[in-house]
Amino acid sequence: MKDVLKIKHISKKYQAKNGEINALDNISFSVSEGEFVSIIGPSGCGKSTLLSIIAGLEPKTSGEVYVKRRKNRWNFA
Repeated sequence: MKDVLKIKHISKKYQAKNGEINALDNISFSVSEGEFVSIIGPSGCGKSTLLSIIAGLEPKTSGEVYVKRRKNRWNFA
């Protein structure tokens, strides 16, 4: 199957009053066409942050996001 989403080494850091907070640290995975994926975890583990980065609503600190849109065209976020 062909990949429709590729997440490579995504990290997200926030600056807080008492130092830097790692919301995501080196996350990588891919989703193939027709595959069903769930992102689960406890409150505060970075699920919403990851989805916001994939959607392009929030910038990542490092890494790459590839989203296949139409006819073998990839968008890079």
